[in-house]
Amino acid sequence: MCCQYFFDDETMEQIEKIAAEIRLSEEIRKGNIRPSDMAAVITGRHPGLYAEGMKWGFPSPVSGQLMINARAETALEKRSFSDSTLHRRCVIPAKYFYEWDASKNKVTFSVDGRPFVYMAGIYNRFADGDHFTVLTTAANDEMIPVHDRMPLILKESQLTEWIYDSRKTEEYLKMSGPALKRQQEYEQLTLF
Repeated sequence: MCCQYFFDDETMEQIEKIAAEIRLSEEIRKGNIRPSDMAAVITGRHPGLYAEGMKWGFPSPVSGQLMINARAETALEKRSFSDSTLHRRCVIPAKYFYEWDASKNKVTFSVDGRPFVYMAGIYNRFADGDHFTVLTTAANDEMIPVHDRMPLILKESQLTEWIYDSRKTEEYLKMSGPALKRQQEYEQLTLF
C-alpha cells in the first residue's frame, strides 16, 4: 500500500508556496504517479524545504524488485530503511492516492477537509540516482474496508519538523492516520 497517487498542477502550485527552492526537471511526471516514475518530493537538503525529483521505489538488493513502501513500525530496524529513516526523510505531496479493493475496483482517498495529502517518506542514493519510498502505517476506519495499510500522512504544519527534527522521528512513525474521504466509481451494495 500506497500503489499509486495523483499529482497535478494545483499540487505543484502548493509546492511552490511551501518550498524555499525548487529544482524539478522535465522528467517529473504529472497525473497518475506509479512506482518507478520520476516524481516531485520535498526534502531538507538545503536550508528551507527543497523540492526535487526522485524515482519512486528503492531497488531491492536481493530481488531487484522495487520496494515502494516501508512499514513505519519497522523502518528504524530494517537495514534497507534505517539509515534513511534517521537521516534522509522526505515528503511526497499528492492530491489523493489510490488503492484497489478485493473486487479490483479503484478507490480514491483524500484527507478529509484538506486539499492535499502529504505522505511521509524516506530517500536514498542508488547507482541511477535518488529514489524515495512511502512510509505506511496500519489502516484507519475509512481505509480498512479496502486495505490493511495506508500512507503515513502528515499535516502541512508538520512537514519541516518531519524532515529536520531527528529527535521526533519515532513519535511521527507511531502516528495514526487522519480521517480520510473515500470515493469509488462502483461499490457493492447489500440488501441485508
